[in-house]
Amino acid sequence: MKDLTSHSLTAFFWGAGGAVTRIVLQLVTQIALARILGPEQYGLFAIGAVVVSFSNFFSDIGIAYGLIQKRDVSHEDLRFVFTWQIILGSLVTFAIVIFSDEIASFFGETAASGVVLSLAGVCLLNALAAPSNNMLKRHMNFKRIQLAQLSGYVGGYILVGLPLALSGAQVWALVVAWIVQSGITLVILYEGARHPLRLLFWHDDARSLSGYGATVFVTNVTNWMIGNIDRVIVGRVFSGREIGLYATSYNMLQSPTSALLGVLQPVFFSASARVMDDQARIAAGYYALIGAIFVFIFPAFASVSAVSETFVLAVYGESWIDAAVIFRPLALAMPLFLIWGMTTPLLWAGGKPGREFKTQLPVAVLWVGVSWLAAQHSLVMIGWAVCGMFALRCGVIIFMASRTLALAWRPLWAALRAGLVITIPCAITTATLDLFLQGPLGGHPVLRLALEVLAGILVYLLLLARAPGVVTPELAVLLNRFADRCPNLVARYLNALSSRKVGYVAR
Repeated sequence: MKDLTSHSLTAFFWGAGGAVTRIVLQLVTQIALARILGPEQYGLFAIGAVVVSFSNFFSDIGIAYGLIQKRDVSHEDLRFVFTWQIILGSLVTFAIVIFSDEIASFFGETAASGVVLSLAGVCLLNALAAPSNNMLKRHMNFKRIQLAQLSGYVGGYILVGLPLALSGAQVWALVVAWIVQSGITLVILYEGARHPLRLLFWHDDARSLSGYGATVFVTNVTNWMIGNIDRVIVGRVFSGREIGLYATSYNMLQSPTSALLGVLQPVFFSASARVMDDQARIAAGYYALIGAIFVFIFPAFASVSAVSETFVLAVYGESWIDAAVIFRPLALAMPLFLIWGMTTPLLWAGGKPGREFKTQLPVAVLWVGVSWLAAQHSLVMIGWAVCGMFALRCGVIIFMASRTLALAWRPLWAALRAGLVITIPCAITTATLDLFLQGPLGGHPVLRLALEVLAGILVYLLLLARAPGVVTPELAVLLNRFADRCPNLVARYLNALSSRKVGYVAR
């Protein structure tokens, strides 16, 4: 168990280090590209991105994901998975090529046809990368995964995308960047986890991978509907510029969240799958993760929501100001998205992904209806509808997990309460300061934002050090384990925080 904990923390640190580096690069690059290209070009790209993200589920129907969960992976398993990744990836790519004109017409943007057509190959590249990617996750080799993703992003968007955008390539700068990124990532992943390239259409143990994969596939499609149907509806109802405003706002907030989730979720899934019989230990780890999200992440997003107009002006410039009202609700939705993402591994690790599907399907149907009704009013209404649906989705999946693992509500409430103790004062502080500074410093949004960030950090650190009940017992254990891997100064601070735990004693 100690070896597993140590391995999990090592995997997290490699994943977190790469994720933080990638987040910084993504934010800087996306801001630069957004300022160069503007909302209209991003609107065209967003249509292609929605199509590819959905099509990826069909090019990887979950068979490869079963490699993580399977107790023993054989040579034949790898050949079988690779064979069907090729078949499905090729079929999906071909289908997008054939129907690219019809897809563009559906969104009312005929100019997007070439974008959709060009991005079709990304589905095949991602499908080919899945076996190596999931074997690396199985072995918690997040050092290689982060190297692949970071190298792909640098090669695609920084070395190729930015120069093309500056040369006037418009939306094609984003298209070519994504293709290059996918190709580089595929090569590095395969070098890290080589697998047989011989084809195998079936073998004796293929049924378990196929059954598990089919359930994961249906579940993932349902989750895609929940996470993307609002963007599909925006693309259908609104103009290209409004699509760009909404998609860029969503991506700006979701990119760091997804990057963090991409680190935490596989580590938690892989570790949980190995100790599924020890439900008390899994529950304690889950309480600690939920506490960390509420205490360390929720305040940042709530503060961004509180000063959304200043944030947009400082980061994107005047041409994107209409996105400010969309930022506000979407920022509040991101911590809920992260909590949902950390709850699903509890069901997957137990070999019961079907429970998630049964739970999420009614939510997905409701999500479609609510998003469509909101779209008849405004983009702002869609943003708030999405925020509300994320809250509902989060509550439903936590309830299902609590029934599966007999989770206690008391530690969950303690984690939520601790987060609110810090989040509400931070958001009020930044919002009040923003109102005050808009008068004398109205022409300097970058300076306003810098002062508000500084004030928010100071209030946050004060509350973290002084407010009672912020560090729950489970979070204290997690902080102590992190402290063992941190530099001395950080370790002393984390140990000081963990020693202040108060409240109930987890049973």
